[in-house]
Amino acid sequence: MNDESVRTGSRPDPDALLKEVQRDEAKRGRLKIFLGYSPGVGKTYAMLQEAHVLRMRGEDVVAGVIETHKRAETEALLDKLEVIPRRRVEYHGMVLTEFDLDAVLKRKPAIVLMDELPHTNAPDSRHPKRYQDVEELLDAGIDVYTTINIQHFESQVDVVAQITGIRVQETVPDTVLEEADEVQVIDIPLEELTQRLKEGKVYIPEQARRAMENYFQRGNLVALRELTLTLVARKMGAELLNYMKAKAIAGPWAAGETIMVCIGANPYALQLLRRAYSIANDANAEWYAVYVSTPSIKELTEQEKLYLTEALNLAEELGARVITLTGTDVAREILGFAREHNITRIVLGKPLRSRLGSFFKAGPVQRLLQASAPFELHVVTPAQEKEPAAAPGRRKGSLDLRAYLTVVGMVAAISLVNFLLSHFVNPISLVFLYLLPVIGAALRFGTVPSIVACVLSLLTFDFFFTEPRLSFVMYRAHDIINAIIFLFTSIVVGQLAKITNQRNFALQLRLTRVALIEEMSKEFFMLPPVEQLIGGFMQRAEEWKSVLPLLRTTVLDDVSHIIIKYVSKVIEAPSYVLFTQNGRLRVWSKSGTKADLGSHEMAVAEWAFTHGESAGAGTQTLSNARACFIPMKTGGDVVGLIGVEHEFRNLLPEQRRLLGAIASLAALGAMRWAKV
Repeated sequence: MNDESVRTGSRPDPDALLKEVQRDEAKRGRLKIFLGYSPGVGKTYAMLQEAHVLRMRGEDVVAGVIETHKRAETEALLDKLEVIPRRRVEYHGMVLTEFDLDAVLKRKPAIVLMDELPHTNAPDSRHPKRYQDVEELLDAGIDVYTTINIQHFESQVDVVAQITGIRVQETVPDTVLEEADEVQVIDIPLEELTQRLKEGKVYIPEQARRAMENYFQRGNLVALRELTLTLVARKMGAELLNYMKAKAIAGPWAAGETIMVCIGANPYALQLLRRAYSIANDANAEWYAVYVSTPSIKELTEQEKLYLTEALNLAEELGARVITLTGTDVAREILGFAREHNITRIVLGKPLRSRLGSFFKAGPVQRLLQASAPFELHVVTPAQEKEPAAAPGRRKGSLDLRAYLTVVGMVAAISLVNFLLSHFVNPISLVFLYLLPVIGAALRFGTVPSIVACVLSLLTFDFFFTEPRLSFVMYRAHDIINAIIFLFTSIVVGQLAKITNQRNFALQLRLTRVALIEEMSKEFFMLPPVEQLIGGFMQRAEEWKSVLPLLRTTVLDDVSHIIIKYVSKVIEAPSYVLFTQNGRLRVWSKSGTKADLGSHEMAVAEWAFTHGESAGAGTQTLSNARACFIPMKTGGDVVGLIGVEHEFRNLLPEQRRLLGAIASLAALGAMRWAKV
């Protein structure tokens, strides 16, 4: 078969075949979504009707969570189904009722009905969101039927907010829709929905009147209906495309597109991600969320760090490949990545800098617009043009009085030296000593203070060392030439010093990361393998059974202390290492004597160990725990856990990367002994 036949689609696509096989596997449950464009269209009613049809066919159907909103027709359908009792949760003096996940897993029906998919579970629930309960049911082989409205999908939040003026708080990632096996659109005419509102079948009369004046305006409903149909059409198109690839059906395949969105530590990153997700979905394209980590990351405020971590978390939820680049030139790093990964479209945020600032220094967006590269640029205007109120603390670009006082002090010190040297050296030569405060300001404080140092040095030299002295007037030509040369030289030297310092800092970040991993690898590989210890200490085979537990404990003690040592270098927070002993998970080592894990945290750790997934504080699972737990995995086997008393969502990209590397290395180091 020649290359041309491959390009024309005569061979099945391996990835598409894998998706089709996974879709047909019976081990995982099937997900059916009843999707509406608005509350009141009849999603729950339609789901219950289908449940009765399935029950008549002999299917084992139970109702997990059904919200009837006291509608008589809906309650009548529910009365004829088996309903799983809800569990009761006490919260701030109130008693809440929630879906009982464990009861359904124990009952193990063929199909379970789950209303209101975006619902947020009560505190102390296993999962913070109901859609995560659904994921666990599907993994257990149970089919799930569920309901949701268009405004609750993450990618639609901004669009729906612009249409209706209402921003929903409870959302689900769009990957839920992508992974659904069937989507049924519950679409009723606008007039029928309006009539249902008037009859009180959606809200009580007073609420219905207010709703019709606001959310349920005809224009809003038309737009929401169109959004719903477009979203479902996009999903159907993607499934058809995958099927054609899997079956090698020939077609006019276009070249694949790859999309990149550039995010920063600002509140508009979430909007950019949602827009990029929509573009990628429309184009059926792979997409990247890229953040360029510059030396200025050490100057980020706590609020900016929060913006960054929220953006990275949302990118992962939306299915992007999250990439963190390290460098001093944002535009150059973006261009390099785009060329290396054959990016066809780049999504950027419109810069919010002032026109004056853009005139003196072109930002990354302006430089990318001027770059000659074969990709499209999508510049997205933020929903609001003004920056939100700054959090307490100094922000980048704010006036740092200490920096400018230091600049004045350096210029004054050089001036005193020049006064002494002026008795022995021609004053004309003394001007170049003023390069020292310019370079020092550039290295320590950045561009603006170095320019201030340049101008202040020039004025000081002119005032005290050129004729006529104690005056800013220059008469001699060589003084004027010297001043001009000094001005340009100091600016250039100052900027070169700043760039060199930034590149050195970026290099130090890379070297620190590599050195940490290298040092940890050496310490792990110095540990003896189990066969060597057994062969060296025992002459008879039966001796090993009594000695091996002691050797295992000793080696795992060494491994856990190594892990704690390097985790402490990444993040200053209490940390733990957990391994199993006699079939039970226990804390093997911890960073301090005061650090300890309670029964609730140990239960979360057990879940993370059993499922091989991160869990705990700041994750998607059991997030109300005090610590987050990262599994040490190798070849699909979970060797142990690393626990850190810190919100996982609030970890910076570099910290996540290093913790992941430590977990992987630790798994390799402990694998031989943890399984003994």
